Formats: sequence, C-alpha cells, structure tokens
Amino acid sequence: MRSNALITTQSGFPPLNLMTLVYLLALLKFILPFLIQSSIYEPHRDEFLYMSEGCHMSWGYLEVPPMMSLFAYLSEIMGGSIFWIKFWPSLFGSQTYLLVARLILSLGGGRFALFIGFLPFIFGYFMHVHFMFQPNFLEVFFWTLMAYGLVRYVHTGKQKGIYLAGAGVGLGMMSKYSLAFFAISLLLGLLLTRERKIFLNKHFYYALSIGFIIFLPNLIWQWTHGFPVIYHMKELQRQQLQNVRQTGFLIDQLFFNLPCIFVWISGFYYVTVMRAGKPYRFVGFAIVFVILFLVVEHGKSYYGMGAYPILFGFGAVCLEHWTISRLRFFRYLMVAFILIFGCFIDSIALPFLPPSNWQLIIQEGLAELL
Repeated sequence: MRSNALITTQSGFPPLNLMTLVYLLALLKFILPFLIQSSIYEPHRDEFLYMSEGCHMSWGYLEVPPMMSLFAYLSEIMGGSIFWIKFWPSLFGSQTYLLVARLILSLGGGRFALFIGFLPFIFGYFMHVHFMFQPNFLEVFFWTLMAYGLVRYVHTGKQKGIYLAGAGVGLGMMSKYSLAFFAISLLLGLLLTRERKIFLNKHFYYALSIGFIIFLPNLIWQWTHGFPVIYHMKELQRQQLQNVRQTGFLIDQLFFNLPCIFVWISGFYYVTVMRAGKPYRFVGFAIVFVILFLVVEHGKSYYGMGAYPILFGFGAVCLEHWTISRLRFFRYLMVAFILIFGCFIDSIALPFLPPSNWQLIIQEGLAELL
C-alpha cells in the first residue's frame, strides 16, 4: 500500500501525501451537492416520503428497512433543513469514494488513478445518487463495502476484510433488500474461482453471523407483520417492473456512466481478463450474475448501480498503468472528455440552475387556473 508515498510536483507547490489527496477529494465530494443546488428547489417527493418515516420510527416499513428512517429522525432532530436532508447522501457518497480510493492505493495506484477514479462520482449518475435522500446511496455504499471487504481479504489475507463484508451484508439489508441479490452474486462468484477456499474459513461464518444479527430486528418485524415486503415486491412487479424493457436496462448501464464509461469498462476488463486481476475474478462473475438477474427480472435501470464503484477502483489502476509511459497523453484526453461531457450531462440532469422566466410564468399561470 502506498498511502505514505509522496506526490512529486513541478509546479512549485510542496509535495502532497497520497492520503491527503484522498481526503481532499472525499471532502470535495461531500460539499459539492450543497454548492451546486439552486436554493429555489424544495426536496424531491421521495425525500418527503422517507423524511416522514422518521416521524414514525419502527423496525420496518412496507417498502424499505429502517435505516433510512433513522437518518430521517436524526435530520429532524437537527432541524429538518435542506442541509440535513442532503447531509446523509453526501456523507455516504464521500465514504464510497474513500473505499474506492483505498482499493486503488492497495493495488499500487498513484495520483492519476486516484483522480480518474474520483471523476465518476462527480460526472454521471452517481452525482444524482448522492444528491437525493433515497435508499440508493446506502445501497451503493454497502454493495461497495461488501466487495471491498472481500477484495481486501483476498489481497492481504487478513480477516478484517471478511468482517467488513459481513457488516456490509447486515447493515445493507437494514438499508435496502436488493442488497441480497449482490450478496448472493458474490457468493456464486467465489464458488466459481479459487477463492472458494473462503468457505473453509471459520471467520467467514462468524462474519455472516454478525451480519445476520444486525439484520435480525427487521427480519423479526417482517415475520410478525406477515412479511409485507413480499406483498410490496409483487405489487412492484405487477405495476412497474413488468413494463421495464430489458434492452433499455442494458442501454442505461452504459448511459448512466457515459462520461466515464472507459473507467468502469477498464475495471471490468481487469477483473475478468487480465492476469493481474485473476485473484479478483469473483468480482467480475458477481457483477455478471447480478446484472443478468436484474435483466431477467425486469429491474429498473438504477438497480445495478451499486456494482460499479468497485470497478472504478480497478479501472483507475488499469488506466494509470496503461498510460504510464508512451500513451501518457491519453490521460489528458480522458480527463478533458470527462470534464467537458460530464459538465454538460450534469447541467441538464441536476438542479443546478433555477427555472427560466418562461417556466415560472407558465407555473404561475397554471396555479391561477387551478
């Protein structure tokens, strides 16, 4: 791990510790949503829904586990302002990048890898994920934590990684039930690779037990209420998911991260084809399994977004290695493409600016008519 390495500069600035750079980028990720949103906008309707759950604390709800209600409750205690509503997705967004950055450093990545691995969190769908008080930001974080923990165990042999993955399972299931799909996919990926030996490790079962204990209160709530989640999933399938086009799901996987598409594609290539990525082949299998499952079940396009941050880490290291010498000029081309195209995408997908005057006139006219 190169966390103590120094970045050499030619600009006259003092050298910068790599971990210092990581924390600065994570801080930028945290504060950016507060800087870009126009104050004219109120919270999204879904944000009002999850905030209302904080006024009725319980171990479970019809459509989601209780983690969101806990954060909503804490936000209400702090005054319920837009800052505290946006605080949690921004916080978990920065923490997700920290996991990716630590993966990059553990694989030998340097300054460029940290930077190119950071950009997908700013330009693309993840800026939206970490902009809204919805369960998606928790889902993305805990999917990433599970994969990161297992990768760290394979890389170092230390049991801490297994326990991180186990905690990710338990806390993730208390955040959104879809985490079970990725957890099962990771297990299948491990079974198909040499890393199946983890099933002979007693700490693996200790970690799973910890995850189960964390999730147990919600499981008991589900049981005592007749498992309303099953009813919710049936209604969701009948009213919404059956109308989702499978080809549209696959196309959106490309468009959601279009400004940085070469980052995650490089990461997928790393864990599925490259010799250096062979120990982490189970991650590639897991992502294939979960995407195929979501396609077959007509999952909504954003359901698979949690699979990509771990690929950003592998892809960043891969791109840095490929451009370390003769192809170094490609680094400037990649960054320029991301910045230009990403700013355009973000400007039309996020509430940066207030509505134009003609939109306000139409809204006022409709309000008078109604």
